[in-house]
Amino acid sequence: MQKSILVNREFELFIRASVAGRRQISTGKKISKGTIIQYKCVQKLLYEFELSQEYSLRIISLNRCSVRVIQKERKYWKAVFKAFYNYLFYEKKFYDNYVSSVFRVVKAFFRYLIFDKSIATGDFYKSLRIPAETFSPAILTPKQLKFLICNNDFENLLSSSLKRAKDIFVFGCTVGLRYQDLMKLRYTNLQLIDGEYFLLLHTQKTGSLVRIGLPDYAVAIIKKYKRVSGTYILPRLSNVNLNVQVKELCRRAGWDYFMPKIRHRKGKPVEIKTKEGESFRFYHHISSHTMRRTAITSLLMLGLEEHIVRKISGHAPGSKEFYRYVNISQDFLNTKLKKAQQRLMES
Repeated sequence: MQKSILVNREFELFIRASVAGRRQISTGKKISKGTIIQYKCVQKLLYEFELSQEYSLRIISLNRCSVRVIQKERKYWKAVFKAFYNYLFYEKKFYDNYVSSVFRVVKAFFRYLIFDKSIATGDFYKSLRIPAETFSPAILTPKQLKFLICNNDFENLLSSSLKRAKDIFVFGCTVGLRYQDLMKLRYTNLQLIDGEYFLLLHTQKTGSLVRIGLPDYAVAIIKKYKRVSGTYILPRLSNVNLNVQVKELCRRAGWDYFMPKIRHRKGKPVEIKTKEGESFRFYHHISSHTMRRTAITSLLMLGLEEHIVRKISGHAPGSKEFYRYVNISQDFLNTKLKKAQQRLMES
């Protein structure tokens, strides 16, 4: 009789190995704290799933097993995955994007058992279908970003706290860094070469060396806060406070048109309402992460080649994450099409 291994126990060891650094990503770097938190959330979901099903999930090693045992195990995991799939959608009411992240962790766990612990679990985990993610993030158009940069009349109507939030937001929409990297920028990251200012840093998530040229308005923002920000280039502001203030900033700019928040459950669109039961407006979607999306998309819309944008953003070539940030507007597509048609006629 094959020895059973409890999933809950092995998942705990999976997390411990990730925290200790014994398990690493493909580039040899340690698993990030954010990913560890995600692992723990999935562990909790698996535990709650076991309670709902009133049995503990187990794995058996299939070394030297008969075909009959393998087929029985395949049937077992097919039923488990189907039940877990339904549990996440119907009991927990999760959407496709979150279920996808849960399934990716489960697959990573099985690969860990096979390749790190040499436990022959079989390839049943490959039948766990990850729902396709459909997500269109809100970004500022170049026209909206220019409004925040250049409209002095609008800025004069803002409070000091909103002016500060606007400056951080505009700077972030220009350089395209992650919020954590943005808040850690020091004057040691600033370089002056032949009269032009650059940012030079290693990004926190990818560790990529990034060099970013700064336009005059970004340099003006740095100089504006030189005395109050101490060793840091930008004033200190928590992510939570910045999210609240940039929403108010965009509302005051008049960008309050309806933009429903749509999530998908099993491929079907579902509109999420506000606490007041109303549809979301554009400014509701704005957050600190909008800065990075806006910077990357704006540079692409303005005609900068993808490999250069990836260099600025710190993404590796062929990065799937990079294309999640790329929200190409219809105007951009039309512009590209017209240029292609002109080249055709000229040739």
